[in-house]
Amino acid sequence: MARAESFKMVLLLLVALVGLASMEATTKSPKVHIYTRNPPGSSEPNFLNCFVDGFHPPKIDIELLKNGKPMDGMVKSDLTFKDDWTFQLLVSAPFTNSKDIYSCRVNHISMQQPKDVKWEPDN
Repeated sequence: MARAESFKMVLLLLVALVGLASMEATTKSPKVHIYTRNPPGSSEPNFLNCFVDGFHPPKIDIELLKNGKPMDGMVKSDLTFKDDWTFQLLVSAPFTNSKDIYSCRVNHISMQQPKDVKWEPDN
C-alpha cells in the first residue's frame, strides 16, 4: 500500500509541475508607445522612441520606419522585465521633424501580423 501512495504522490507532483510549466508559456501582446525625446521643432537634437512593454515571451522584432522604410541609426536598449515577468524594450533613432511619416513596427508571436503604430506629432 505504501508503494501505491508514493506512486500517487509522484504522479500528483508531475501533474503540478506540468501545470506550472504551462503557466510560464503564457503569451502576452505588447503595448506600443511612440514619442519623441524633445518637443517637435526644438533646437535640441531629437530622437524618435518606440517603447514596447508588457509582452511575453521575450523574442520580439521592433523597427522604426520613415515613410515605410527602416530608419538609420536605430539603437535598442537592453531587454528588461517587470515584476509580472513581462518584458520591455526601447528602440530609438535620431530624426528631424518634417512632413515624413514615422511609425514603429512590432512583430511578436502573440500577434497574427506585425503592428504599425504611427507617430502623431500633436500628441
